[in-house]
Amino acid sequence: MGTAAGLALLRHGVAQESAPATPAGGAWTFTDDKGVTVTLDAPPERLVIDVNAAAPLWDFGIRPVAVFGWNATETGDFGDAGGNIDPSTVEIVGNTSEPIQPEKVVAADPDLIITITWTPDDPDDYWSIAPEILPQVKPIAPIIALSATGSADVNTERFAELAVALGTDLSAPEIVAEKERYDAALAEFPTVTEEKSDLSVVFMYIGPEEIYVANAPDWADLNLYASLGLNIVKPDAEEGSFWEQLSLEQALKYPSDVLFNSTRPGNLTVDDLKEHPTFGQHPAIQAGQVFPWNQDFIMSYRGMADALESIMNPVSESTDATS
Repeated sequence: MGTAAGLALLRHGVAQESAPATPAGGAWTFTDDKGVTVTLDAPPERLVIDVNAAAPLWDFGIRPVAVFGWNATETGDFGDAGGNIDPSTVEIVGNTSEPIQPEKVVAADPDLIITITWTPDDPDDYWSIAPEILPQVKPIAPIIALSATGSADVNTERFAELAVALGTDLSAPEIVAEKERYDAALAEFPTVTEEKSDLSVVFMYIGPEEIYVANAPDWADLNLYASLGLNIVKPDAEEGSFWEQLSLEQALKYPSDVLFNSTRPGNLTVDDLKEHPTFGQHPAIQAGQVFPWNQDFIMSYRGMADALESIMNPVSESTDATS
């Protein structure tokens, strides 16, 4: 994660609110989180979507013809970012080394391209579409970008709005069931955090040579958890920087009760951490309270229910490790 590409995978930005989707007559229109309104003569059918946007839309029943992005490999391994996407049903038109390949996008003949944005105010910030490539992509099809920052509950509803605009019926039984599970997790989370208010929690990406400590206000999922009462460690990081970068020798700077380690590729395992001369002394590691964190949380009802439960359940079973 020390490379430029690795840091690009780790970066994030500032959120912004925008207007919802509005079907108009026989045309189709949607205003994204950059404030850009896309209008088409008919609802789009052929969708090319970045993996981080395709996963939540997949849970809402939207099926792209192709996917692209930092979290895609040529063989169809999308990691935790891919959620329930079936790689055998989609073409891959971009991957980790070349996030979007314009010539392959042209061949996919999309009506619409969808991605996320970490900085909605930046007209050139489209996740997995580098600014120098953007002029080649824009003429192929209109681009919609939804915010991945702010608060994950707000962003989830935006993905639901886009899904409805693309033809999803939110009253479908499977979606209703996931919405109920999501709502239940949202309701239960504050009860757990109130009971465990004395526990400190830290979120990290721990690589072989560097530690990245997450700054909760910059992350839509962590921002939500904090608003629900989770006591998340505040690192020495400026607003909008997303991380404090440390060496492994600085592992004890934040001696928390609970540690959530990113599931992004290349991170150190719990066994690695136990054996490390510094990290092995971390209270959370000594207490066996190290758990996975999907920093590519999926902003659908199903995905956010999974995310909330993956934090809430371990915290509810954890104890004070730093005393």
